[in-house]
Amino acid sequence: MVRSFILVSIVFVIVIACNKKAVPVITERKTAPPKIAVSVYPPDPAIVADTLVGKEVFVTRCGRCHELPKPEQFTFHRWNEILTTMVPKARLTAEQSAHITAYAEK
Repeated sequence: MVRSFILVSIVFVIVIACNKKAVPVITERKTAPPKIAVSVYPPDPAIVADTLVGKEVFVTRCGRCHELPKPEQFTFHRWNEILTTMVPKARLTAEQSAHITAYAEK
């Protein structure tokens, strides 16, 4: 009797655990989607990009959150895409952005 109760309990738990969970469906958006910067180019003409400063900012700011790729790992266009996405997330200034761009695309 105890065995059958345990067996029925185990089967019941497995059946409950394997059922599909309900996923909410969003039919309309109540807020506007976040805007993504079109490009970090061209930087402010008053800023003279410096690759050494760019490397320092790259290591200290970008290295906080993830492993750092080598600059030669990506093409110019790929770096443009990456930096366009990551500069706003890292909350970098226009000057820091120009330095990192110079470093990454050297």
